[in-house]
Amino acid sequence: MCLDMQTLRLFADVARCHSFSQAAEMHGISQSAASQRIGQLEKKLGVTLLDRSVRPLGLTTAGRLFAEGCEEVVGRYDHLASKVAGLGKQPQGVVRVMAIYSAGIDLLCRVRQQFQAEHENISVEIRYERPEQVYHAVCEKECDMGIVSYPERWRKVDSIPLRDEEMVVVCNTHHKVAQMQSISVNELEGNEIVTFDTDLPVGRRIREYFKNNGVKLRISNVFDNIDTIKGALAVTEQLSILPRRTVIREVTAGSLAMVKMTPQLLRPLGVIFRRKSRNGSAFSPAAQAFVDFLAAHARSEDHDGPTPRQGHTLLGAGK
Repeated sequence: MCLDMQTLRLFADVARCHSFSQAAEMHGISQSAASQRIGQLEKKLGVTLLDRSVRPLGLTTAGRLFAEGCEEVVGRYDHLASKVAGLGKQPQGVVRVMAIYSAGIDLLCRVRQQFQAEHENISVEIRYERPEQVYHAVCEKECDMGIVSYPERWRKVDSIPLRDEEMVVVCNTHHKVAQMQSISVNELEGNEIVTFDTDLPVGRRIREYFKNNGVKLRISNVFDNIDTIKGALAVTEQLSILPRRTVIREVTAGSLAMVKMTPQLLRPLGVIFRRKSRNGSAFSPAAQAFVDFLAAHARSEDHDGPTPRQGHTLLGAGK
């Protein structure tokens, strides 16, 4: 029994759309032709794949199993065809990236500029959204990849570790904490803290960190973005726990100070992408090239600026 790739691709689309008409339109054939080809496929296999008694079309148990297999076979074929067609050619196209706001606009812009200088045929587009919107966009194929903190193995999504960012205590330059070499989490008790909303993973992890160290938080304000927090710190006596890299510009400019915190708290960043079949390709050649470049150039914090020390020392050094 021989099954051609076009028929497998057609059935995969019918199963995904639950519609003969939509799949037929995608393949440039009539609805009748699509129905006949799937009927012939069922005859060859000797099983019923579609439940035609319901609207929209349903899948039988055999149909669900066959649809999963079709997606894997078609994915492997497309990946192989892309690799063969790309032999001796440079990848090209547009790579769409969606990142959380605190992933670092400066960092990602720098990486994108370096990457595009080396890959003239690839354009990288970066948008910034909240974590749940990044996850939704990845699941719905609205982007090639997402960059989030505390990446987890969500449904339909896998992740690649990118970097671990040190979290530090941040305050205005006149605060008494700004003059300290380092500060323990216990010394933060009683201070007014401005932090992230618990809707954000980083907000939940900061609260867990204090709870695990037996320190009661005195939260005075809660925000959903890092720029608002930094603005509040500059004009109040509040403290916050933020990723070190995200406040380097303000520390260098002299508007904020950062101090090392013990025990250390790290915020992991990772790339999330829509899960593919075991042997399929998660990325296009262009997207794969950018992922590899991103992992190689954004993993280390060694060149992200000064390390947390005394606030006045940082000021003189001139997400």
